[in-house]
Amino acid sequence: MLFTDSFGSGASSAEVFGWALSYAAEAELAGWDEVWTTEHHFTSAVHTPSAVAMAAFLLGRTGLGVGTAVAVLPNHHPVALAEQAALLHHVGDGRFTLGVGRGQPRVDLEVFGDGLAGYRDISGRLAQLSEALRTGEFDDFRIVPDVPGRSPLALSAASVPTARLAGQLGLPIILGPFVGVADKRAMIEAQAEAAAEHGHRIDPADNVDSSYFAIADTSDAAQDSLVDGLRAMLLRGAPGARWLVEQPEMTADRSDAMARQLVRNVIAGDPDECARQLREREELLGAGRIILMPEGAGSAGAVLRTVRRAGAEVFTGARCSA
Repeated sequence: MLFTDSFGSGASSAEVFGWALSYAAEAELAGWDEVWTTEHHFTSAVHTPSAVAMAAFLLGRTGLGVGTAVAVLPNHHPVALAEQAALLHHVGDGRFTLGVGRGQPRVDLEVFGDGLAGYRDISGRLAQLSEALRTGEFDDFRIVPDVPGRSPLALSAASVPTARLAGQLGLPIILGPFVGVADKRAMIEAQAEAAAEHGHRIDPADNVDSSYFAIADTSDAAQDSLVDGLRAMLLRGAPGARWLVEQPEMTADRSDAMARQLVRNVIAGDPDECARQLREREELLGAGRIILMPEGAGSAGAVLRTVRRAGAEVFTGARCSA
């Protein structure tokens, strides 16, 4: 996952994008399968305003699969997004996955979309997007002619109602990183139940898990690095990105408590422990892919070390794709 995080360093966008490209290049060399991009607006904390544009660049720059996690659906017209996804599916030889989600209730939703109303109810936009990608048509308008198959589409979910919405449309889900494995199991069950009610069947292997990720020589050191990185990330917040709903003040104590809570739901440890946790996730959730998020460790150097060590020391032991 490329958050294009500046880590509170004050680095320019050019520097941060350079770091991100180095992560992707190292991932390809180290045997990772995919790279996923994000979308954030009006903040110096992270620097990618278009997950789709960054994905297009990486499809041309690497031989990796590329996904968006996520393109913020309330910020985009669903048919325009379907056009772009179909194009990337075509020029990327089927390597592109469009992941969408509702984002966060911040000011970009007012600038680009329908504000809180669009954030709270994405069902109409999601149905339009899914139908346009499934059929290649919208109101008799052909989106992109001669595109083989359809672009894979998945909905980011951090709750049972969102998982049910995906199931109603027959869509896979991207399981959010802040949710424990038991809650993820509940979301997968709700998705499958809703899919069956609406005449769909979703292969669990089409779902995508996600987790913050750290490797160190000892499991305690890996967890400590994530606690430190996540605590700093939470305390920094997203300067410039105004919330549309009131949020409690983020204090040092609150950020520490949240970071320690989040670390209970991540993949972190020495190489053997990371491989064990990956195998366990695959067995418990059945998801065919997992998005690993090394930027939580808090520095560009830590990300590169994690990316390199994962290929050499973890993935072969996990016996699963990453």
